[in-house]
Amino acid sequence: MTLPGLIAPSCVYACTRYRVRRTKLLSREDYRRIMQMSIPGVVAYLGRQEDYRDIMDLAASFSGARLIEETVNRNLARSFRHAMMIAPGDMHTLAREYLTRWDITNVMAILRGTVFDVPRQQVRDLLVPAGELDTTLLDHLLGLTTCGEALEALQDWRLYPVLEEYYRICGERGVFARIENELYMSYYAGLLGLVASGCSGCRELIAYLRFEIDITNMKNLLRLRCGEEACDITTIDQTMISGGRIPIDLFRRLYSTGTEEEFTSTFLQTDIAPVLARAVRELRQDPGFSSEDAAELVWQRWHQHLRPVHEIEMAITRTRLRELEALSRRHPFSVLTMIAYLERKRYEVANLRAIARGKAFGLPPGRIWQYIVL
Repeated sequence: MTLPGLIAPSCVYACTRYRVRRTKLLSREDYRRIMQMSIPGVVAYLGRQEDYRDIMDLAASFSGARLIEETVNRNLARSFRHAMMIAPGDMHTLAREYLTRWDITNVMAILRGTVFDVPRQQVRDLLVPAGELDTTLLDHLLGLTTCGEALEALQDWRLYPVLEEYYRICGERGVFARIENELYMSYYAGLLGLVASGCSGCRELIAYLRFEIDITNMKNLLRLRCGEEACDITTIDQTMISGGRIPIDLFRRLYSTGTEEEFTSTFLQTDIAPVLARAVRELRQDPGFSSEDAAELVWQRWHQHLRPVHEIEMAITRTRLRELEALSRRHPFSVLTMIAYLERKRYEVANLRAIARGKAFGLPPGRIWQYIVL
């Protein structure tokens, strides 16, 4: 038994392992070298990295960009399984709940792919086997031909009750957006409920979860604003996730604004304004870019019913990851250390996929670099 206030040796051991694994991820210099290589050069380079040595074994079955994608997909699944194996007690429980987000992402990708007849391999490349739905079940779901069959195969999934009511209307226009919203609401409610129970490591996680909910709500608000049809306050209430630092009422006010002055004033009351300003400062190398500039930037897209440009979204993702890593350094023996490693690992794989596909389509290095998250 560990005395109150002391950190269990198993937790110290696991967090130390995660930090060691973090140091073995590809560096900025690695990416710069890879960016100048041909696909065979990238394959050879990865073959010299500890995490990707099995790429040569897979070369008998795959080639080119497909070989890189298959290698990194398998490595991601292996890395996540290993991380969960060494996570002790409450850390394991918290991480398992947190990683349920990948189950949601995978299920939605499969449902959409099934209904819209997307090639199965294309859907498979999008899957991240990081939650409780393992590779075997995901492959089984990919082999099914109807939305109903997929839902039936998910009856043992903990979030299945959210899916059950959509069994008869799966595939109708707009239904996937509603399913996805409700899955994420259930996900965050469950995670916040676990955190509220007072389990070990919960206090450190709550700050990041609230930050993440705010970012998610803002993205949902922009998605609704950019939709083909205008929505009312009821739709906003059904879409916003409770538990963030920004009150839902502020999002309602933001959606209802009609002038730049009113929008800017409301937007500056959110914690998102300084986050966006920091992200754009780094992206544009502009130290003078302020929160007021960030509000104006969002307004320029907002009043035209346009989504933020891709580069801005990527910059916010980088800022979110740095926020997570800063919290993990502040609490080095908490679940945040594990989550920070897993998020970085996930983006390493996404980076390598982007490089492989970009090179396969002949994109210049500068264009590919816009999709890299460091």
